[in-house]
Formats: sequence, C-alpha cells, structure tokens
Amino acid sequence: MTQPSQQPAAGDASSSAAVPAPARDHASVAPGHAAPELPTTSSSDGGSDASGARLTWLIGGSLLVANAVLSLMLSGNPLFALPGAGLVIDGVWAAGLLVLAFGIRGRGSVVGRRPLGIAGLAIAAIVPLLTDLLWWIVPAEAWNSTSAFMAGNGMTVLSLCALIVATVVIGRAAAVPHRLRWVPLIVLAVVAGAQIVLSIASVAYAQTRLVPDLTGAYYFAATLRPLGVLLLGILAIVSAPRPAPPPAPPTQVYPPAS
Repeated sequence: MTQPSQQPAAGDASSSAAVPAPARDHASVAPGHAAPELPTTSSSDGGSDASGARLTWLIGGSLLVANAVLSLMLSGNPLFALPGAGLVIDGVWAAGLLVLAFGIRGRGSVVGRRPLGIAGLAIAAIVPLLTDLLWWIVPAEAWNSTSAFMAGNGMTVLSLCALIVATVVIGRAAAVPHRLRWVPLIVLAVVAGAQIVLSIASVAYAQTRLVPDLTGAYYFAATLRPLGVLLLGILAIVSAPRPAPPPAPPTQVYPPAS
C-alpha cells in the first residue's frame, strides 16, 4: 500500500487518479487489450422519418405523373372518352395532393403539416372531384346557363385560391429543398396566367367583327396544366428524401510506439 508521504508507483492502482481525464480514453488502451466500445446514438427514428418522407414523395409524385398522363391521353381523344374518365382523373389528382399534404405516417408533408397549407391542398384536391360528382348527378342540361356558368367558375376560382395559398406555404416552409420551394407557385402562375390571358383575349375579340381562330391557343393553354403537373410529379420522385447512410463502426486506435 502506498503511504501518504510517498509518491504512487507507476503500476499502482491509485496512480490513475493523477492522469488527466482527457487522457483516459479509448485511444490510450495498451496494445493487446480490447478498446471499450463507444456509445452510439440509435438512428432508427431518423431512418424511419426519412423512409416515411421518401415514401410520401414517391407515392405523391407518381400519382401526379399518372394524373398528367391520363389528362394528356384523354384530352380531346374520342378513343378514350369513356364514362367516368373525369372522375378517375380528378380522383388520382385528389389522392396525390392529399398524400403530399398529410404525408405517410405523418412524414414528408410538403407543407410541413402547417394547417393553412394542408387546408389549401385539401380544398384543391376535393373541389374538382366534387364538381365532377355534381355534374355527374345533376347534368349540365338541367341547369340554366347562368347557374351553370356561376357554379363552374365558382369552383374554379375556389380551387385556384386554394392552390395559391398552398404553394405559398410550400415556398415558405422548410419541408422542400430550397431550390424547389417556389417551383409549384411558378408553375401555377404560368398555367393560370395563360388561362387568364386567353379568357381576356376571347372577351376582347368577341366585341369586334374580326374574330381570330383561337383553337391553337386554347389547346396550348389546356396542355400547360398537365405538363406542369407532370413536371412537379417528376421533381417529387427525383428529389425524394433518402435515408442517411449508417454510421461507420468504431475503429480501435493504438498509441504510437514510443
């Protein structure tokens, strides 16, 4: 045993008290002895979050792509003019927006699960489907021209306002990569702007004797919408979050030979 007045021997057990705390780590283990395992933080929760977000973006993006392809196929093509085709298209659209709004298992919401953004996407998803159901149950022939015009345009304006709110929330939230945050709003502005300009031109030319053929312009404006949706769907699939790689196992490090 070491006396109080004596210096502790180099091999004495009490000599460890004289070693500074930072020096007693796994790197100072003598050769031939196993280094103590370092504590590691479990990444199961983070991996689950990334997996849910990736699934949300893949499913939501795929539904948007399917909606765009169906819209392009059925637009003005009598071969695909099947009963209920509009319900299918709007049903796929609604499913895609709702998945992107709420996320899978609560993960991957493009609006960061903000109530205003979720409400905007939900309204934009449900209103076209309800409109199709309304025309399906009560055909347009049963309406007078004024009521049908007001109902149809009212639903369109409501959907547009909801999409504006949702895309602004997407741009302000941090749930989407910075380079893509404002892409939905830009696409919406281009599509809605083309429709508005065409509507104004139609009204303006209707008051003149010379009425140009706007068939090509109408077709172009109608094609912009599915092309924009197709672009957003592809971006969602390509930019789907990926789980972080597992951490490297701890490596035993020996002190250099003296």
